[in-house]
Amino acid sequence: MGQVSLRNNPLLAAVLGTAVTGLGHLYLRRWLRALAWLGSAFAASVLLVPESAISAISSGTLNDPLSILPIVLISVASALDAYLVAKMERQTHGDRATSTAGPTGSEESPACPACGKPFDPELGFCHWCTTEFEGVYTELEQLDGNYSN
Repeated sequence: MGQVSLRNNPLLAAVLGTAVTGLGHLYLRRWLRALAWLGSAFAASVLLVPESAISAISSGTLNDPLSILPIVLISVASALDAYLVAKMERQTHGDRATSTAGPTGSEESPACPACGKPFDPELGFCHWCTTEFEGVYTELEQLDGNYSN
């Protein structure tokens, strides 16, 4: 039975982005993008939502749900953006993992089998996800003969 990777999972990013605006982007390690979405939600709540609607939400008696529509639209757009970013990252890293699995005579670094990002084999670990390469590193040496300690 295969393992399911939660790294850059589009569905998880969308669910987190739906729960809290910007949380899906934090999961994807897109710090500035998360901050921008959170800031835009805050700005919309201050500038576009009436104060009576905010006090009604805090008291639990919201009579006009359309008054919070700007916040809802920004939250949905943030979740959709997190989904699309995660999907694009998955496709990019999937292509990179198959295309740069080892050096092909060029200066490309091999791809990490855990996260798919290129790593420096001389380090002995992936600086992106901290996976150690004791066995993989020696296999790359034997296959390619290009890397030495």
